Amino acid sequence: MGEFNVDDRLALDRDVARAVAALARWRREVAADPDVERVDPFGGLRHVAGKSTWEALGALAVSPADEPLRTGLRRWVAALLQARLEAPDDIAVAREETAPRSNLDVEEGGETSWRGAWRGVVQSRTTAGARRWLAAAAEMATPIADVRRARTERRDEVARRLGFSHPWDAAVPPGVSGQLAKSARRYLDATDDVWRVVRRESLRGVDRPDAADVLHAAVAREAGDGWPARLTARWLSDLFGGLAGGMRIDVPPLPAPLGASSFARALQSFGYAVRVAAAPRAAPFAVRSDPAFVGAHRFAFLFGSLAANVDFHRRALGLGEASAGAQCRVLARTALVAARLDAARIVLGSSDVQPPRDVFDEMGERLFGSPLEARMRGAWPAVRDDEPARWVARLQTADEARAMRESFDTDWFRNPKAWRHLVGQAAAPAYETLPDGCLDTGPDALAHAFEEALG
Repeated sequence: MGEFNVDDRLALDRDVARAVAALARWRREVAADPDVERVDPFGGLRHVAGKSTWEALGALAVSPADEPLRTGLRRWVAALLQARLEAPDDIAVAREETAPRSNLDVEEGGETSWRGAWRGVVQSRTTAGARRWLAAAAEMATPIADVRRARTERRDEVARRLGFSHPWDAAVPPGVSGQLAKSARRYLDATDDVWRVVRRESLRGVDRPDAADVLHAAVAREAGDGWPARLTARWLSDLFGGLAGGMRIDVPPLPAPLGASSFARALQSFGYAVRVAAAPRAAPFAVRSDPAFVGAHRFAFLFGSLAANVDFHRRALGLGEASAGAQCRVLARTALVAARLDAARIVLGSSDVQPPRDVFDEMGERLFGSPLEARMRGAWPAVRDDEPARWVARLQTADEARAMRESFDTDWFRNPKAWRHLVGQAAAPAYETLPDGCLDTGPDALAHAFEEALG
């Protein structure tokens, strides 16, 4: 790989933006069909995914005004280097996830894939059906765990080449990655009691709940009042478009709704897209975006929290007070399950290449009331590359939502001043340093928000 002159940082920024877009297309194609021949996303752009470029940017002396661009470029080059070197593993994972497996007692013909099994879990109308699909997933889990382990080993190797002790060190400020698991455990400890109460309430008559019971309940089918029959970007545009100030908000394709939880996830996708759209277009790509985009995830959780907001149900969905309160409780329960699952991912992902058996069993017991099938270890729950950014954003969301309510009232989502405030936040560089005490106080603040909603 040839040397690249990092003095022309704006040219490098344009190339990074091109590579990021090409990589996104490549990943979509791999997810759709891992065996189709694809164009190399780094063709003609290898310099944006090279260790020499990363090192040259680190050695570059710049003015304080240019530091955000240098930092952003370096973070993107590290992320793209990881992506380039682990591309064969991404293809291997996609092949295993989409490979059809036979002799599974789930549907006519008895054949499905790993992804199909998980679709079956959430689409099942009964816990018995969800349990059969989970059993099918367990049958397929070992090869999934093997290819994911190989991918994690490669990520660890690349991180060591860049001088990091863990891949998460490239995503979060120095010294923070080691504190993530501690904060996640603190959150789990703080919500164990409220979760036990809510689990008994939502799973009445179930003596020994398991993952099928919890995941089936988390779809929130019983909270269906007021939502449209179809889940579309047009619905989101109708809700918020008049307040978005002409921003081009690109929401990814949305699935068919299975329950109210589908709309909660759509609101999250919209919030993420708002943060991306609100960034100043004139700013360089590496300043207005980040591979671990904490601010975008924070916007996602903020808008996602509207699904459990009584005023949203009353004003946006047109429900009465009693119905709004009942639905919000169900969706707060779903949000609690999601937040605890994210905490478990942090604990599992902070371990070695594969989480220790005792830690895996502990997380299953705490999340679902009984340990997960042992074959799932290393296969599910999958730890996403941007897990640290998601977790840090979650820890900030309770305070952010409270500040929005205090400043702009409980229906802040309908207040033009609130939207201007959010756009003002997006004017800052995408890469954020961690607020003081976030990992110490964030778990308790998040737990307290759930206690208020569900206690």
